[in-house]
Amino acid sequence: MDFTAEMLVHFLEKTQVFSDFEPEEIAEFLPHFEFIDVEEDHTIFHEGSSGDGWWMILEGEVSVTKEMFSGPPHVLAHLEAGDCFGEMALIDGAPRMATTHTIVATRLVRLSRTAFMDLLRAKQMSAIKLLWALSMLLCERQRDLTAVLSDIVEVPDEEAVREHELLSQLLKANVTWN
Repeated sequence: MDFTAEMLVHFLEKTQVFSDFEPEEIAEFLPHFEFIDVEEDHTIFHEGSSGDGWWMILEGEVSVTKEMFSGPPHVLAHLEAGDCFGEMALIDGAPRMATTHTIVATRLVRLSRTAFMDLLRAKQMSAIKLLWALSMLLCERQRDLTAVLSDIVEVPDEEAVREHELLSQLLKANVTWN
């Protein structure tokens, strides 16, 4: 389906990231969005590649995987319409920490880091508000990760301890739970 500007604004209003935005604030991003259609089972970006933008799924499904030293890639997330990924790269521009690929044919919208930084430099309130919303999303994800890691450290499986003893020791010594 082709999205008109009005349809896109209405769609984004219903997402977690843009839920507190006014339609006019969302519309300020429209000239900076790039629409990308990706075929089924296609890699969007690879772990370690340049962190050059943030993505939101308009239609379709995306899998996020992390390469593992001791085996096949681990699926970190399965994302659907309204979900986003790449927010860390939008903020810090560091290399990608995971690989993303489509499960089915997928329509995405991308905001480049360059465009986002230009909006921030211009002191656009909508960009500042997006930075805040993405920071909140990152905090939520960090809290979820902390809960998982806490379970690993607090109630370790004997086999997992043997395989990941160093990780457990590092977590016990260096992670502050809050």
